[in-house]
Order: sequence, then structure tokens, then C-alpha cells
Amino acid sequence: MGQEWIRIGGAREHNLKNVSLNVPRNRLVVFTGLSGSGKSSLAFDTIFAEGRRKYVESLSSYARQFLDQMQKPDVDFIEGLSPAIAIEQRGSAANPRSTIATTTEIYDYLRLLFANVAQPYCPDTGNPIYHQTTTDIVDEVMKLSERTRVMVLAPINIQKTETLKPSLERLAREGFVRVRIDGAFHELGALSPDVLEAGVSESLEVVVDRLVVQDKVRVRLADSIETALRWGDGIVQLLYQKPEDRARALWEESTRSNRLYSPETGRTYERLEAKHFSFNSLSGACEACHG
Repeated sequence: MGQEWIRIGGAREHNLKNVSLNVPRNRLVVFTGLSGSGKSSLAFDTIFAEGRRKYVESLSSYARQFLDQMQKPDVDFIEGLSPAIAIEQRGSAANPRSTIATTTEIYDYLRLLFANVAQPYCPDTGNPIYHQTTTDIVDEVMKLSERTRVMVLAPINIQKTETLKPSLERLAREGFVRVRIDGAFHELGALSPDVLEAGVSESLEVVVDRLVVQDKVRVRLADSIETALRWGDGIVQLLYQKPEDRARALWEESTRSNRLYSPETGRTYERLEAKHFSFNSLSGACEACHG
């Protein structure tokens, strides 16, 4: 039968009466029966006891001195066993929030694994979402062909109930020179009253820097990316114009973020931390039931 089964022959531990059976491996197996029928004697005192005993015997004599030695159960043979783990049957303080993970003490490890290793996905599109550091974004830009023109923009959050004037005046005070409003570029010092008093706009982005890709601009580019991420709440817009596209005035555009970002929906998400996988934290609790 190979390793597909755990073969037990002649189990007589406690109230077992010379029981022989085959238990499938890598499956969820349930032993059911009346109280005193031998369920625990078979699962804990026979299968688990022999699995642990054989595992301990495989260790060095030095390691064995730190572990409890178990007696061989009263059974003729057990084949196909792996090292075994058992959760002790005992009464514990009632806690409705206990789970298998908390009971087996793997809960904290799972939280760390999900926070640091797992791949997050956009809940709307189902596509993977990523975040980048400033260095990642700079490296990506510097890989473009030399003499590529780059504009670094930061999207500005605007209130839909007010005109653009307060935001534009604030940007001018901070020393910025150019903005893009609904896709059109404007000089901050030459804005017409119509633009300043315009109502709701779809988008407002401030031009943080304009440069040409070459080795000596790396530090400047990093500073500009940092500034754009700060003003754009973790989002930066990058416009590229390759040398061969200048005659057609063709620009390519991409969005990068140091937060988890879905380019299809434009939504950003918090960086995952262990607290997001804790039902005892508001960050990880269900918004509906707080579970």
C-alpha cells in the first residue's frame, strides 16, 4: 500500500481489543463513536504515541535528554507514520474568539508570514498590487534610454466643493511653477481668472521637476521623487518622452506609489502589517461584525 496509508495491526492499548485498520494519509480523518469506545486510545495513545516515540528515537542522544520519552504502545505494528503533533484534550477557559491557529500557537507566525511574504491582490480587479520604494522608482527611470525627457508630477487632492484657487495659491507659495489641470499644463504665475475661479476639476497635478535622463541626474531625480510622493500622498505621476518621439510630441505616462497601489482602479491601500491579520486589532477586524 506504500505511503498512502497508516497501517495499524493488533492495537490493544487500554480498551482496544486487537484492533487492525488502515488510515489514509494526508486526509482529514475523524474517529467517532460512543464514549469509552476507544477513540482517544487509538488516536492519542496509539497512533500519536508511536509517531512521537519513533521521531524522538531518530534524534541524537543529546537532544533526547530534553524530551519526554514515551513508552511503546501495546500494538503489533504501525507502518507509514510521520512525526506527529497532538493537541491535548483538556478544559480551558471559555473564549469565543479562540481558533485552531490560536490553540495550536501558530497564529502569530501566520500573521508574520502573511504580512511579509504574501502577495496582496486588488479586491476590485483580482490583479496583484505592489508598492515601490523611492530607489525602485529611480532605478526604473534611470533604465530609460539616455536623453529621455521625464516630468515628475504629484497628484493634489482637491475638494470637490471649492474652486482651485486655494490649492493653486498654496502651490505657488511653496515655490512650484507649473501645474496640470484636467490634462492641460499651465504656468502658476500666468493663470487666468477663469482658471483660478473654475469649479470642480477632474484632476490637479503639480509639476515637481523636468529633467533629461543621464547619469548625473540620479540624486536630483531621487529628491524629486521623494517630494512628489510627499505631496501626492504616496503617488507620483511620471511622464516620459523618448528621443525618437519628440518630433511627434508623444509622451507616455505611468503611475508609481510607495503604498500598495492598483493602477486599474487608482486605489491605494495601507502597507500590510501583522496587525492587519489580528482579529484583536481594529485594523484587522471585520468592519461588519468586528470579528
